[in-house]
Amino acid sequence: MLQVTKRLQEGISLVNATDINKVNGLLSRVCASLCSGHSQVFSEEEEQKLSASLGLPVEKTKQLIYTNIHIIQQAAHGMVRPAFLGEQLQACEMTSDKASIFVEHWTTNAKQIVETLRQRSLSAKQLADISWDLHLKTASSGCARQTHPIAHLQLSLSCKEPSSTKMGPMESLVMQFDQDQLYQLYDQMEQIQANLDALR
Repeated sequence: MLQVTKRLQEGISLVNATDINKVNGLLSRVCASLCSGHSQVFSEEEEQKLSASLGLPVEKTKQLIYTNIHIIQQAAHGMVRPAFLGEQLQACEMTSDKASIFVEHWTTNAKQIVETLRQRSLSAKQLADISWDLHLKTASSGCARQTHPIAHLQLSLSCKEPSSTKMGPMESLVMQFDQDQLYQLYDQMEQIQANLDALR
């Protein structure tokens, strides 16, 4: 589940070096933020105060926050069982007491975090409807049998209003494809579908 990168390893070292009560408080805040769908856990002023409380430079504090968020989000995307999360964290050299805190918070908040992430769109625009039509163009007036099919796809997109969950006005996007381009689009859609099926 967890891809061990240099940044994650450094973040885990920070977690290990931080007082367990402070890790517990930080994880409580991270989980509450993820449950409510907020992308920013702390304001800049709060980060400064947290940095002073932890005795860390601001950049290290940001890395500690990022590590907590990253681990919980990865657990949510992978829909990982709590026991497996604990094993993974210890395999990444997190101490057992700190790993237990992550497992405890994940056990309590997993359902709400996963549901919130499912409802959150990655894009401000969402596909609402598709319409299409097909045109046949002849190569020339003398070669009526040589036709070139051209497809027009019209995508109706609903746009999310800034700082709101409400959908705003519809936007229309028209695309034109010849036969080869349609085949390429179809192949790409098949690959996307195969990847989505593999996640189930």
